[in-house]
Amino acid sequence: MEWLDVVLLSRLQFTLTAIIHYLFIPLTLGMAVLIAYMEFKYWRTNDALYDKMARFWTKLFLINFAVGVATGITMEFQFGTNWSAYSRYVGDIFGAPLAAEGVFAFFLESTFIGLLVFGRDKISRGMRFFAALMVAFGTNMSAFWIVAANSWMQTPAGFKINDAMGRAEMTNFAEVIFNPSTLVRLSHVLEGAYITAAFFVMAISAYYLLKKKNIDIAKESMKIAIVFGMVFAILQFVSGHSHAALVAETQPAKLAAYEAHWETKPNAPLLLFAIPDYENETNKFEIGIPSMLSLLAFNDPNATVTGLQDIPEEERPNILGNFFSFRIMVGIGTFVIAWTILLAVLLKRGKLYDNTLILKSAVWLLPLPYIANSFGWILAEWGRQPWAVYGILKTSDAVSHVSAVEVLISLILFLSIYAFLLFLMIYLMVKEVKRFNSDANITINSPLDPAKGVTL
Repeated sequence: MEWLDVVLLSRLQFTLTAIIHYLFIPLTLGMAVLIAYMEFKYWRTNDALYDKMARFWTKLFLINFAVGVATGITMEFQFGTNWSAYSRYVGDIFGAPLAAEGVFAFFLESTFIGLLVFGRDKISRGMRFFAALMVAFGTNMSAFWIVAANSWMQTPAGFKINDAMGRAEMTNFAEVIFNPSTLVRLSHVLEGAYITAAFFVMAISAYYLLKKKNIDIAKESMKIAIVFGMVFAILQFVSGHSHAALVAETQPAKLAAYEAHWETKPNAPLLLFAIPDYENETNKFEIGIPSMLSLLAFNDPNATVTGLQDIPEEERPNILGNFFSFRIMVGIGTFVIAWTILLAVLLKRGKLYDNTLILKSAVWLLPLPYIANSFGWILAEWGRQPWAVYGILKTSDAVSHVSAVEVLISLILFLSIYAFLLFLMIYLMVKEVKRFNSDANITINSPLDPAKGVTL
């Protein structure tokens, strides 16, 4: 059976576990920043409203954080089980930022989460804000190290190939970390995370407004989230353009797959829709904007854009999947900008909190940033194929020497565990949202020991 292939199953396992794991990460990154802002407002104003807001959103943050950690640790095991050849060849390089993430970021955020949650009533308001700030800094620093590691796989730098040892070796740590795509991709990832947190806060706040519960907290939380989301939705558009230009320069095959662009030529059109024809290496049908791809990729409408015909067939990414995945991501991103601007206008005019249709839409639109984030990572990884490390190591050469049956069994086990953790997170989130009463004390249970609680 064709699907019973070690490389395919290993890729599928990592894809599915990474997607589920990444459902938790953006919310952790964005919520940490929002909570730090709420703690800042409480520190400066001594207003009990911000105290209650920070305590409530911290509870939801903790649930998400705990499950995210569990899925992340499990996912990393695959570098030893499914991708041992990859680990042997580039592990000395790839492992460095992962180790730095644990030492310089994860320990920092974990320590201050403990202080923020279990010591918050024993420390001053200023110290609470500092703890929240350190949690936000630590979580976002984690993102930096992880994105740096992944970016090195996209645009490798600061290394040499040791043919005698049969592996890649680091020559410059700074060049590895700050490779050509790190900062551009980091901004894109963080902005997507902040938008996710904004939509999360808006959805729950809208739910409370519809239910006529926790009105004061819901109104203030929604106002903060709308401004936060709108700012980063607009910035996401800017960084997205920068990212696309970088891909055009460093990974032309990926850009060509995104755009189903077959022929190398100037004045390349930006396709809105197309039906790729693999056999004849063209598109059966397409609708595009003339010269727009050249303009967006190289800031020159007359620039030449490399086509798939000039890329060896064995080095071409999947075209159909990348083409439509890219349009899903961009389409959602464009809608998010329009949606957050609409909410901001309604908020400014005082017509938001009683608009039932808008509030219901805010609840139902919660999945959108999660979908966009997932397709963003699918594009980053799928568009890089067939390379595990672009231009250096093929994915087929990076896989472990295990049987397809063994990978299939582990795939089923991994998905079962991840599905349970995802269900657990949703269950606990829904339960906490439904039971929250802003007029009562909030009890936070340790995600590691639910029997031990702290009343806030």
